[in-house]
Amino acid sequence: MTTFDLILSGGAVVDPKNGLDGRADVGIVDGKIERVEPELDPTTASDIIDASGMWVMPGQIDTHAHVAGLSRNWDPALGHGMLARAGTTTVLDMGGTGQTLIDGIKRRGAGLNVAGQFGLIPGLTIPMGDLRPGAVRRIVSDALRQGCFGVKILGGYNPFTPETTARVIGESNRQRAYVAFHLGTTESGSHLGGVREIPGVVGSGRLHVCHVNSYCRGVVADSTEECDEALSIIESMRGQLNSEAYHAIQNGTSGRCDSDGAVMADVPRNCLRLRGYATTIDGLRQSIRDGYGSVVAQKGGQVYYARGDEALNLFDKGRSNVGMSFPVNLPSSAFRMATAKNDDGEFTIDAVSTDGGSHPRNVAVQSTMALVQFGALTRLEMAEKLSLNPAEMMGLTAKGHLTPGADADITVLDPNRNQPDMSLVAGRLIMHKGRIVGSGGTLLVNPIGEHTAKSSGLPYQVVDPMASKLYAGYAN
Repeated sequence: MTTFDLILSGGAVVDPKNGLDGRADVGIVDGKIERVEPELDPTTASDIIDASGMWVMPGQIDTHAHVAGLSRNWDPALGHGMLARAGTTTVLDMGGTGQTLIDGIKRRGAGLNVAGQFGLIPGLTIPMGDLRPGAVRRIVSDALRQGCFGVKILGGYNPFTPETTARVIGESNRQRAYVAFHLGTTESGSHLGGVREIPGVVGSGRLHVCHVNSYCRGVVADSTEECDEALSIIESMRGQLNSEAYHAIQNGTSGRCDSDGAVMADVPRNCLRLRGYATTIDGLRQSIRDGYGSVVAQKGGQVYYARGDEALNLFDKGRSNVGMSFPVNLPSSAFRMATAKNDDGEFTIDAVSTDGGSHPRNVAVQSTMALVQFGALTRLEMAEKLSLNPAEMMGLTAKGHLTPGADADITVLDPNRNQPDMSLVAGRLIMHKGRIVGSGGTLLVNPIGEHTAKSSGLPYQVVDPMASKLYAGYAN
């Protein structure tokens, strides 16, 4: 008779890969799913957790969050704990370095599985100026060697020409580096215009399109029309793109201005134009005074959005070089991106993410549960968007489902409170009722980064990029 390390008993198991949606027990042995059956003998378990009244789904995987960035006015590594409290078990960081990723896990880890995208920031992480083919080749290979999962192009902040953007995507594809793009080049912007550029810069290659909802705020056309066109473009490239969208109304951006007082990045300029503010340092100050703009701040171990006089003081103290936020994301766009399907009944946008982590907007689980309560998604579709699809996007073949032999990464949801109640990684609790009980973390790396992962002293897992949805069947 099998002896289980743990049985999760009495919950409603929601597992889209295996078509499970109903009351069942989950038995765990050595960090793996052993059995999922209507009832397991409680006398065979070393420990039992009563999940009665809860929804038990494969661990939530966040394919766009921030735990390893290069922020000046708060510690991005606080995002580990913030995500753990939000029910996350695995995270894809969108814009740090291998060093900041590993350092953050060691300092602030909460037991998550963590992969990181190397942020391409001219003058900070990469050279200034145009990137020739040899330079791009070295940048991508170095990112993989230092333990990153791939690279991220920050088009909304550090845009390349369309030619250089295409070069980075093409070289990443050749090296099988996971490549993500916050849209926008020197010829477009971080809005629908950037979406329109996707076919040209991707060609026959592969790409992760970041936070699709953020390009549908009504900057270029009516937001409904922007959603229609964005979804049409992404659907037309099915098989080439990974995509996600997030549900928080607050965005995250930079307030940095140049020596003449002009706002430097496209994203905050768009936010200011939406409400008629000047795209200058004075326009940013006025937006803060009016309660439209806020500043990302840290107090102790908490990250929050400072407002009013406090935000203005932080803005001036930082000489505008601070993280900022504006309430510009439209619920209608987020709803559309979460629910849109093609004629075959397949979701056009793969996943629901947070674009959170160290930004206090980690609401993916709550918002997607709310869509179930509203009737816009089924429970199985909820788990598909939060876990199964993200696992397939990244090539995490042992995650995203509760098949015997799969990793025992589990998120338990309380439908009465519309909140995550607990989460487990490899069969061990990392969060219980909002309290973090996990530490450290497991590094997820491309095969080229295995030496760095081993040297880090952290537990690690090598992920085959050809197992990912991004590179499935890719032969170039």
